[in-house]
Amino acid sequence: MAMKLSGCLCGQFHSSGAGMGLAEDRVSVPIPFYVLEHADGVALFDAGVPAAMLDRNDSYLAALQGQGMDVSLAPEETVTARLEALDIDPARVRHVVLSHLHFDHAGGLRELPNATLVVQRREWEAGFEPELSARYGLRKRYFDLGHPVVLVDGEHDLFGDGSAVCVPSHGHTPGHQSLRVRSEQGDHILVGDACYSCEVVETRAFPDYSDHDAMNASLDRLLALREPGTVMVYGHDRSQWGETPVLPTARA
Repeated sequence: MAMKLSGCLCGQFHSSGAGMGLAEDRVSVPIPFYVLEHADGVALFDAGVPAAMLDRNDSYLAALQGQGMDVSLAPEETVTARLEALDIDPARVRHVVLSHLHFDHAGGLRELPNATLVVQRREWEAGFEPELSARYGLRKRYFDLGHPVVLVDGEHDLFGDGSAVCVPSHGHTPGHQSLRVRSEQGDHILVGDACYSCEVVETRAFPDYSDHDAMNASLDRLLALREPGTVMVYGHDRSQWGETPVLPTARA
């Protein structure tokens, strides 16, 4: 069976345009995660925001609002609801490849009790180092939940057949990674937050806290991996999740 790749939207993130590398004063951008249905099991790339943010009194949501940011999440947009719309029991998810440890990429892990996490070693270690975790906003409450963890150094072939290969793309956080996927839907590079959107490919307007030299080098390497027909799927790109989504989507 060839692998199937789907995209799921898990709410929206609201912030200043500058915070997302965009020119507008305020923006709302999608929060995607991805589902890989392989003969050897179901894997996710990232895990959206925590379902706890359905509660507008959630403590971390309040902290974000204090910094001029916000998240909107509907019940049909949680990780569980999106997976069930694909007829996937969340307890059946075998792997979660985390691009990085930010709350909007690791937040849904609590809904995936039987998954093994696949994380770059330097990212995982940064999450437990006080200075780095504070600088980059890596909150253990969202990723340190007792899941089994596979720590990888560099490229990693998830299923051993070349269909899903982790590609280091450090800079946004110390151990950020992207995922190259070859599936029924074609050849895709799931960029994650190595680049928020197609606009940022041109402007290189990266977040203030990030390592800009590393981000530039990582993005250049990812772009160099493209072949004819390769689709780059960016971390929070509004144009890729509008009327014509870049990937088949799950809608509850």
